Amino acid sequence: MIGGKLINRSNWQLTKKYLRYREEVHQLSASSVVLEKRWLRSVLEWAGETPFQDVPDIRPALPQYLLTARKDGSGQELSLAYMQKIIRTARRFFDWLSKHERGYRALTAAWLDTLRPPRVEGQAQKFVAVTLEEILEIAKAPANDIEERRIKAAVCFWFLSGIRIGAFVTLPIEAIDLYELSVKQWPGLGVRTKFKKHATTYLLDIPELLQVVRDWDSEVRKALGDEGLWFAPFSVETGEIEKEYQSVGEHRHSRARKSLKAWLRRVGLPYHKPHSFRHGHAVYSIQLAGNVSDLKAISMNLMHDSLTVTEKVYGIFSSLDVKQKITALTRNRLGNEQDSSDLAEVLEEALRLVRKTS
Repeated sequence: MIGGKLINRSNWQLTKKYLRYREEVHQLSASSVVLEKRWLRSVLEWAGETPFQDVPDIRPALPQYLLTARKDGSGQELSLAYMQKIIRTARRFFDWLSKHERGYRALTAAWLDTLRPPRVEGQAQKFVAVTLEEILEIAKAPANDIEERRIKAAVCFWFLSGIRIGAFVTLPIEAIDLYELSVKQWPGLGVRTKFKKHATTYLLDIPELLQVVRDWDSEVRKALGDEGLWFAPFSVETGEIEKEYQSVGEHRHSRARKSLKAWLRRVGLPYHKPHSFRHGHAVYSIQLAGNVSDLKAISMNLMHDSLTVTEKVYGIFSSLDVKQKITALTRNRLGNEQDSSDLAEVLEEALRLVRKTS
């Protein structure tokens, strides 16, 4: 039973089998499996006692159902972003079910195509991005002890790199080269990247933020050399970096969040979630982009699979002055022929997204 609603036992067992497949075959991290399990709960609740082979006949259909669904125990409506995650998870699950289990011919490609995020009047996907002005103010704030110096350097690093916090707290010192402004987000070095992606990414060249990062880098390398974590643990008793290497716990990112909250509260600055610094990196970089090649580089540095993913998350074209960009295209056509095919591809995708949301 989920949310006071009876659940088909076979459906529940199939979701468990699918999650094992995702973990063992697709090599999803434990945290990603937990998230997919949460999103599949909404699918189980929607199906209720109806077996999955009959779900194409359920009314309301899943997208419409999500408009009236509520988060467990909170009574809150689901955000557009949350509904999108449920829909994407449902599509992957039912596609897997139709291919790997017998008796699910009703889950056709045509039906899977109907699993699209619902239209939501007046609601757009929103995210909070730390601005350049905000991060520069944070970089000027006093840090009175080792914990505050560490978290101050961390937030500057987040903005400069756009790194996810799960990867950041597992970065070994050897993965960071401030001379080259490079960061080796390599699972082989123990870095916990999303979907275990492997990439070398780069820092923005913002002197005020880099100085904070370099100061901590010098401090942590003096204590540990190239061994150990850049977000190094320290002793509460001595106030010094612990020199014995410790493996990273599953909830290491929670320590960073707590330190950030405490420090920003003390210095009188508003709190931002760690991911808001990643958003800030992306938005600031996009604002500086001059052509499609720049946008592709930004997308790769965010470790997105394609520029289309970056557009969906950050709305590249809606965040720019569209009228100015479009009217300038013909004036610039002679000097930008090498970008024409790439630009056409991205514009086509952007227009498709605009039509979907209009």
